[in-house]
Amino acid sequence: MKSETQSRRDIVEVCKRIHSRGWISSTDGNVSARLSRDKILITPTGIHKGYMSERDVIVVDMDGKLISGSRKPSTEIVLHLTCYRERPDVNAVVHAHPTMCVAFSLAGVSLAKCLLPEVIFTLGSIPTAEYAAPTTVDVAESVKQHIKDFDAVILARHGSVTVGADVFGAYNTLERMEHVAEITFHARQIGNIKPLTSAQIENLQAIGERQGWPKRKIITDMCNSCNACGKLSACSVNGEAPAVAAPAVNARVEELIAEEVRAELLKRSS
Repeated sequence: MKSETQSRRDIVEVCKRIHSRGWISSTDGNVSARLSRDKILITPTGIHKGYMSERDVIVVDMDGKLISGSRKPSTEIVLHLTCYRERPDVNAVVHAHPTMCVAFSLAGVSLAKCLLPEVIFTLGSIPTAEYAAPTTVDVAESVKQHIKDFDAVILARHGSVTVGADVFGAYNTLERMEHVAEITFHARQIGNIKPLTSAQIENLQAIGERQGWPKRKIITDMCNSCNACGKLSACSVNGEAPAVAAPAVNARVEELIAEEVRAELLKRSS
């Protein structure tokens, strides 16, 4: 684990990056880093993440009680503590509101996990936790079942949580997940999507193992709701996955999202 001084710098830098990308606004989101087995650094509540300083970061114990600092702990402290308890290997947690990921959850569309080789290598599946009211313990409970096996989880109608060996690792996972969402969105707008076949996925996992990369979990029963290739059985017929368009029921929703996203992308580029 890094020193407290370096971790404070990393947290501030990551907060500024997330804000500059438009994945949080004002006082939204929170970032933390493990100092020891019983202490963590975390951004406080009620502070603009794009303009905070190292001295604003506070220290809390594993019960969420303030150890040092002049500000109050984040209202999402339980979410962070749950991630650390469930994943002893994790040293940092990032909670943000990535635009595309949230848009997909609002439309009721799961991120298609079987489209990109990079996803198989680095993330595996990207599950979406059931909706829970922000700032409540229910958010932590909704994430609990997923965070054990995955480094990136979408929070329905809310945002995301990503974890890593350090703050930049958790941030990189957030960036990668949002990039997957952007590619998936544009692909659905252009036309039909042809997912990777089960044989191709197995081959990618074998390549990863030969490279010494950790094998990422794929939730096969999520195929029924990923809207990329239909039922799991369809993925297995002769090893081929049919190219299918997004369900018509989501057509108007996606049209509205497209308008919002185009406006967001235009704002970012201006």
